[in-house]
Amino acid sequence: MTHFLEPEEVDHPLTTKEGWTAFTAETTNPPAVLPPAALQRLTEAERTAYYQALEDYHAQLVIVSTPTIRHVTATGRKRILLNRHQHSARRGLIVSGPAGTGKTTAITQLGKNYEQLGRRRGEIPPDWLPVVYVTVPPAATPKMLAIEFARFIGLPLPSRFSQVEVTNKVCDLLCTLGCRLVLIDFTDRG
Repeated sequence: MTHFLEPEEVDHPLTTKEGWTAFTAETTNPPAVLPPAALQRLTEAERTAYYQALEDYHAQLVIVSTPTIRHVTATGRKRILLNRHQHSARRGLIVSGPAGTGKTTAITQLGKNYEQLGRRRGEIPPDWLPVVYVTVPPAATPKMLAIEFARFIGLPLPSRFSQVEVTNKVCDLLCTLGCRLVLIDFTDRG
């Protein structure tokens, strides 16, 4: 019996370290294309698994580099370079525009490209978490934002913690994990 799929994996959201790690992982090699005769010899279940593996591979293909994505990634890279040796007053980047213009895609691609390039160059150790991505509603409070960071890194927090306590715990852990880029996506969650 031929197996084409990996064991069922839990699909973590992009706003968790597990989801982000899966998102930034190098794409897998394409599954072998079976000749028609070999495809006919597969059982119905094997054929279904084979086609699912092909669909999964094609679903992971690269994002089209639109003008928005190119602009955000180029500007983001410049900010990262400018901030490399800064200890305070770091330069940020705000991406705004109408819904559906690719803002979320652009910032996540910036983070993914930054992490993949840093890891390939050996600038980011394997055990570091160089990029953090969280989503919050536009009216989020500082405590809500800090809690989203804690949730991303899997940091359990007692509900009685103040905003300052949550922020301090999160910042300490992010520094320990080698966080270098923070992506905050202000989105309406419906």
